[in-house]
Amino acid sequence: MSTSINKVFDNVPDCVGYLIMNADGSVEHSHGDLQNNEQVANQLYKIVLCAAKVSVHPTKQLAFKRFTISDDQYVYCIACANNRIYIAKRRQESSALA
Repeated sequence: MSTSINKVFDNVPDCVGYLIMNADGSVEHSHGDLQNNEQVANQLYKIVLCAAKVSVHPTKQLAFKRFTISDDQYVYCIACANNRIYIAKRRQESSALA
């Protein structure tokens, strides 16, 4: 399973690390900047739980499928599928040019 996961994240431009968590927040796989980083994993999991409470539709209770969090240097691309949380940490485009 690890090989196919690596290939998926290899296709993410400027990816410097990734996390895959199960629905209860336990880390299943990690790599790069996010490898074995439980503190960041816990923070991102709390953000996902908070975001899941907010509906993305004005009249129906629909949860997000993916969203991003960014700072000056990095973008965290977060998606939920198949009872897993997938997070890719990418360099901001402007940071890559500097």
